Amino acid sequence: MDGVPNEKRSARPTKKRGAERIKNSEKSENQCKLSVIIGGSHCEKTVKKILKQVEKLCPKEIIVVINGSQDSSIDVVLSYSTYSLKVFFYPFALGEDVWRSIGAREAAGDVWLFLDANTVIRAEELQPFAKACYKGVDIALQRSQNKTTTEVQTTGTVMLARNFLNHLLAQGDLGTSSMCDVPFAITSQAAAQIGFQHLLIPPLAQAVAIEKGLRLERSHRIKETVSSEKERLLDGKKAWRELTSLGDHLEAIHYIHERNNEELI
Repeated sequence: MDGVPNEKRSARPTKKRGAERIKNSEKSENQCKLSVIIGGSHCEKTVKKILKQVEKLCPKEIIVVINGSQDSSIDVVLSYSTYSLKVFFYPFALGEDVWRSIGAREAAGDVWLFLDANTVIRAEELQPFAKACYKGVDIALQRSQNKTTTEVQTTGTVMLARNFLNHLLAQGDLGTSSMCDVPFAITSQAAAQIGFQHLLIPPLAQAVAIEKGLRLERSHRIKETVSSEKERLLDGKKAWRELTSLGDHLEAIHYIHERNNEELI
């Protein structure tokens, strides 16, 4: 029917021409090294599809953090029996990115891949992030669609803040690529240097990473497929999310200035 969103279509994994199939050698490496950390809420229509894609990676472990869900998300996760999961459920809503810190403290792999429970992405699109870390990258970010300052100015205050932060950190080549966006991958050693507590404030984590000389790269571009439920939640919380993100960026900028002042003393 016209005007009625097709939820099945909107939750279908993204496809990209030229995406390479995952090699058996890559699956073997994943099985030894890769922890996949999935977080979100109100994801009953997508989380099973995500788990099926993640299973194709053959990771060492899958960690799922569900919070603040009033639907049957946790029931869907607990009924998933084809792969062993570590599941953490919080009936109350956590902060926007608190699940990252929770998952990080439980992860045992050498490389951690962070995913949104409401966004279904094909396994072949996820492998490049892990692969980049296996090859020496400390943090593998999404390739941003906006790179120049002129382009960023047309996309809103948050994107402008991302661009400004990257330039302030002498990382202008990152454009608007940010640890705010998932998926991204990070090595366990890099996360330990940053501090698990900083992972719940992505811009601050990125600032700490760069200040410590870690290697960040724009590894792969993904066109997101977002569930209709997430679209509803995002619309309802858009202003709050933007203010939170701007506050996080201000905290990162404050950290940079504090570090610069310490170096001058």
